[in-house]
Amino acid sequence: MILKEGEIYFNYNSSLNLNLFLEKYPSIPISNEDYEEVPVEGRNGTLFINKGTYPNVVVPFVFALRSEDFEIDFDKVYEWLLDIEDNRFIFGRVDRCYLVKKVIFGDLQKEFRSIGEFNVDFVFEPFKADLEETLYTITSNNFSFEYFGNAPAESLIKIYGNGNIQITINGETMQISNVVNYVEIDSNLLQVRNLDSTSKDDDTLGNFNMFEKGTNTISYTGSVTKIMVEYTTKYR
Repeated sequence: MILKEGEIYFNYNSSLNLNLFLEKYPSIPISNEDYEEVPVEGRNGTLFINKGTYPNVVVPFVFALRSEDFEIDFDKVYEWLLDIEDNRFIFGRVDRCYLVKKVIFGDLQKEFRSIGEFNVDFVFEPFKADLEETLYTITSNNFSFEYFGNAPAESLIKIYGNGNIQITINGETMQISNVVNYVEIDSNLLQVRNLDSTSKDDDTLGNFNMFEKGTNTISYTGSVTKIMVEYTTKYR
């Protein structure tokens, strides 16, 4: 993919295909880790406790629509921003994307009618990501792989098996009891589910794990035929 200057690719379309142009380049901040500042008696300054979580990144964009048929193109732009089927937002470098969580409009109709431009705030996930997911099918124990991102990645782990199963990722074990044919672990939504999407949380012990930079190892015990792992590499 090659992007022209100021071009955005989002929701299966290019901003330039919609006659939509940036009025100015936005400043995209880096997401800083959440922390708590705690005063400690007898100590100079304060103690900072990092929480391991990161806030969303909110970026304001100012667009102008340059078209001979404003009404039709304006409707297309509005649909492009509103009806999101693909939340990958590619801007600047083309090998990574931002992941859109929400689009917040300004006073769209009023701004557009009065000054010919409008403001849109894109709410991104904290980290940039690869354009495509990484997929592994695991059929042997103690499977290892390299994770090349520098931000932790959630995963969707699909386990095909029966009975009581333990899965260990980088030394941290989760136990799931009474599995019938299939169960999946979704560390993004913090859910353990059956094939019909009903909850297995009551049959689960242990914490959800994230993949970290470097070598990650997955092992298991129990009657398991295969494990499928899906994740998207993330970058600070």
